[in-house]
Amino acid sequence: MAQTILIIDDDIDTLKLVGIMLERKGFKILASTTGKKGLQLAKDESPDLILLDIMIPDINGYEIARTIRSSPDTETIPIIMFTAKSQVDDKVEGLEAGADAYITKPARPRELFAQVNSILKRAPQRLSGAQVVPVKKGCLIGIIASKGGIGISTLATNLAIDINNQSGKPTILSDFRPGQGTISMDLDIQNTSGLINMLEDDPEIDIPSKISDSLLDHKSGIKTLLSSYHPSDSKFVTHVEKFYQIAQQLHSQADYIILDLGPSLSPITTRVLPECDKILICLEPSPNNITQSRILIQDLINSGIGEGRFTIVLINRQRSGVQLSWEQAENQLERKIDQIFTPVPELAYQAAANNSPMVQRADDSLTADQFRELTQSILD
Repeated sequence: MAQTILIIDDDIDTLKLVGIMLERKGFKILASTTGKKGLQLAKDESPDLILLDIMIPDINGYEIARTIRSSPDTETIPIIMFTAKSQVDDKVEGLEAGADAYITKPARPRELFAQVNSILKRAPQRLSGAQVVPVKKGCLIGIIASKGGIGISTLATNLAIDINNQSGKPTILSDFRPGQGTISMDLDIQNTSGLINMLEDDPEIDIPSKISDSLLDHKSGIKTLLSSYHPSDSKFVTHVEKFYQIAQQLHSQADYIILDLGPSLSPITTRVLPECDKILICLEPSPNNITQSRILIQDLINSGIGEGRFTIVLINRQRSGVQLSWEQAENQLERKIDQIFTPVPELAYQAAANNSPMVQRADDSLTADQFRELTQSILD
């Protein structure tokens, strides 16, 4: 799993530039332009390191550092102060406030990376001198869209199977959509009780101990933890914290975990997405949905999720002249589209009718090639 760095800086240009550079080095980035939000992210997300500016309007960096060091929830998180304040007194005050290192802007990328890596290597030693054995975590991939009916579940199913085929590593497919779980029907899986049992209103339920037994093997080679398609089970959408706990446990159960999070930013999705190492944002080539998707992406950025985690997937399910072209969609979205899926209604119908995912039913098809491209971009 990628290590997480929280950047607290009111300079948007710094957030984007440094965030993208660090994401390209494999780190997961959280971002905040205010001290208040930064402190909340530090508490909620427990990042591996905090990159902290001093000159922040609502709470200055010194106070942020002192607050982090005074809380049992955050006191061991390493802090690098990254600021334009270059006087010796500033540096001394920063280190006395609790910073582990002090870097003056502008800094060369190599210097910043070296300090980050050095601090992270030493970080486990902060925990009472005890040796820390890190929990192996896989790559958690969340799939969302701004609206339903685009084909998220189909994408998630075929992607999980193709990742398992190409990587040869354990892969889990799960959908956090109680009462709306179509994947179990598509894969002809009748038993969805494992997930439901963990969501029951029973304080005695121990999710970590139940997660392994709840995973089901599928003939495709993947493991599944799927939602029920019974509408009455939609009552579990309010069990946000349990879904969050399940996502955390799934993170350590396989090398790749695919989560179908459904449309829009539901409370479940909003809680789980920061845990995801990669986020696939699906859209269709219609003007209205492109607009919705652009707003969705901005909402994610505003919530502190770094853009380097995004993969934009265009799913064209209709052969229609009223749909936008790839270039038109990119122009309206105002960002690059990473993968496009062309319409294959006949193949999609046959796959659904025979409970046979498209990548298995037509291995030599254009659709299978498109899934292989998407998979390779994730594995890279």
